[in-house]
Amino acid sequence: MSRSKNEQQVDLEKFNDMPSLFGYELIRDILIPNLLGADTHEILYWAGKELARQYPLKNRQDIIQFFDKSGFGLLKLSKGQHNKQIYTLSGEIVQARLEHVQSSFNLEAGFLAEQIQMQDSLYTEALTEVNKKTKIITFIVQSDAQDRLSIEEPLTHFILDDNKDNRDEKNSLMNDKLTESDEQALPSRSSRHKL
Repeated sequence: MSRSKNEQQVDLEKFNDMPSLFGYELIRDILIPNLLGADTHEILYWAGKELARQYPLKNRQDIIQFFDKSGFGLLKLSKGQHNKQIYTLSGEIVQARLEHVQSSFNLEAGFLAEQIQMQDSLYTEALTEVNKKTKIITFIVQSDAQDRLSIEEPLTHFILDDNKDNRDEKNSLMNDKLTESDEQALPSRSSRHKL
């Protein structure tokens, strides 16, 4: 799997406000299904996987934070076993989407499955269950422990950093010139590191 596309670097602090529910619903639940027709659920699932490849996250906590900041909803790990995890998605945006239209949460399912697949290097898929009574979405994430992946690790990970002072310090460190001995100490291209 080659990484010809650049992963995105976005400061999520710029997006602290809750997106307009009407605008979000308009695009996600009316326009996209109109354009994609009967294939909406499948295409959104694979679009979610592609989105995860563009925003590779380092750990499960970053996934939960990404869901919150991107307006997907509040993601919570309900039950975790070695190869099977159950997550719930709730929140104001989820409730609003379930009340008004026939919503698809396959974009979120694909994103979650791909993030876990990249983190664990195991083939992973996610199933979606919608409970309209409780207004909670359940993602059943299943990994295949028998089939290990040779996933090319991203060159960088999408870093979620809420501490502005910490970010400024990192930026000043990156701007310092490296000596020849420092360059040898840098991690290899395939190792995980923060920029």
